Amino acid sequence: MMIEMARVLVVALLLTSLVMPMASAHGANDFSIIMRGSSIQPGVAEVMQNDSVTFYNVADANRTIRVDLDGDGEYDQRCETEPWNSSSVRDECSFILDWDRWPAGKYYLDVFENGTIWNTLNLTVIHDYHEEAGPPTGYSFNSEDSTNEDSSGTNDGLLAISVMLILVFLVVVNRQRVGDE
Repeated sequence: MMIEMARVLVVALLLTSLVMPMASAHGANDFSIIMRGSSIQPGVAEVMQNDSVTFYNVADANRTIRVDLDGDGEYDQRCETEPWNSSSVRDECSFILDWDRWPAGKYYLDVFENGTIWNTLNLTVIHDYHEEAGPPTGYSFNSEDSTNEDSSGTNDGLLAISVMLILVFLVVVNRQRVGDE
């Protein structure tokens, strides 16, 4: 009898999970750029807003990465790396691509070595869409014109499922009591 009750409970939970609303999102990623002695790998990168780009210097030279974000000819951000050294973390630096400072578009990150341009990374930043559908038609928050249910009838469906689950639970409990007597 306990096994039957457990099965009913598992089925009820599975049915409930099918009607629950779902959401999806992505986390911020870190894109790695390796600066070797004579090359930068990769030479082209495509990332999303809110990601970060980390430069790893594996050469025996100081390098500075600069970028002109607004196209006015002056560098707006920079990060510096020291020569590669296994006992230090100064051989790497990062740019965090905040959506408000890095609009979607193409950027050229100039890498300097000893005061002259050594290489350039072509970076494409893609807009990170998090558009919401907005409230349903006729929705009004905390006003006297609002009703207790939304226009899509979601509340009615959840209420019916809740009542069904309670009835199934009561039937299983009643059967267990009758079986024990």
